[in-house]
Amino acid sequence: MSKKIKIPLLVLIVLILVVVIGYHPVKPTRLVYTLPPSELPEKSWDEILNSSPLIDQFKVLNTGSVKVPLSGMLNTDKLSETHDLKEFLWVDVFVFLFHHTDRGWFMIDTGLDSTFQEDGNIKGFLATNFIIESKQQKSQNIAAQLKRENKDVKGIFFTHLHGDHTAGLPELNSSIPKYIGKGEEYLDIPLLYHANHLTSNSQLIELDWSQGIDKLPFSRVIDIFGDGSILGVHTPGHSTSHLSYLLMTSDGPKLLTGDASHTRYGFINNIEPGWVDDQLSAENSLAQLVEFHEMFPNVEVIYGHQR
Repeated sequence: MSKKIKIPLLVLIVLILVVVIGYHPVKPTRLVYTLPPSELPEKSWDEILNSSPLIDQFKVLNTGSVKVPLSGMLNTDKLSETHDLKEFLWVDVFVFLFHHTDRGWFMIDTGLDSTFQEDGNIKGFLATNFIIESKQQKSQNIAAQLKRENKDVKGIFFTHLHGDHTAGLPELNSSIPKYIGKGEEYLDIPLLYHANHLTSNSQLIELDWSQGIDKLPFSRVIDIFGDGSILGVHTPGHSTSHLSYLLMTSDGPKLLTGDASHTRYGFINNIEPGWVDDQLSAENSLAQLVEFHEMFPNVEVIYGHQR
């Protein structure tokens, strides 16, 4: 029997065992974040982007690299036959650290913990379909970098809850508030795809993107602090309630696409990820981000896994 037959059969057996034994999904407690009043509806994009920035420091922390299939990063059906991309790519895993003048330090996503110096903390028969290998230097993990930075992090905003964005959680203080898009799913299936990132005792604070405004080209934008400093942009498709973020920093506005666009190649060529929850939504979300960039080319775009 070939390996191509063995693997699906093994997965099927595991699925049957999970059903027979009983599958108890990890369900963190979900709390509601009350969006503060905002002047966003009355302001133009030019006014928003040129306002006095309340984020006075912004840093990108690279917590390591992972080897992933090209077919996950990009919808390969849309690649030209002459493309020169490799079947597997090494991509970086980022944490975005920013300081709000009134509210303190915050993170976007958590990067990788120190286990990725070896084989990481995402386990199961399906895990290597997503992350094949990892590379991380000593003290490149998120806890070590935060210790060097000596920052008191007040909260973590997530683009989404896929494993490579939550993998730093096990070595962070569990009491740090964690913010997600409302309805964002957390996947944890014993034996198949399992991680120790969240538990049923964890608390997630949901940002209700449906309460946001329609501000072209985006269909839903929320003013998270109510002062225009950090905007959450609803960009579903790669995951159910994916959020991209637009930050007004002292170094200029930054658009963080998250995994609505993993790479520069995908963004420039308008090719959505291959790994999607809903392809049409993924296409629409990427199209909105690209249109915003065309409208405001001076806004720095930082892709989900590439700079």
